[in-house]
Amino acid sequence: MHQRLEDHEGRLIALESQRREQEKMNSEIRQKLTDTENTVLKESGRQIDLSQQLLNHVLGNDVNDRKFARERQKFTQQQIWKIVGVVAGSGGLIYLLLENFLTR
Repeated sequence: MHQRLEDHEGRLIALESQRREQEKMNSEIRQKLTDTENTVLKESGRQIDLSQQLLNHVLGNDVNDRKFARERQKFTQQQIWKIVGVVAGSGGLIYLLLENFLTR
């Protein structure tokens, strides 16, 4: 009977030792998970900032592109009206030259 008690005592000591080891490992795992979570949160915040910068850049370029397109269209319309004016003015000049030449 005494031997069984000693055997149980040895087993209890071994189990307590294993429990302490397990608790130590669990604590280390919790710490690593916390570190990983903090890293993920920090990187996701950084990713959000980069996404916002990219969006601002794209939208800024879009605004610039639209502004440039409007300016280009305005310039094209101005050139068309200049050509129309020149053609209309030169048409009258050509008419006068032809009339003067034909009436002589």
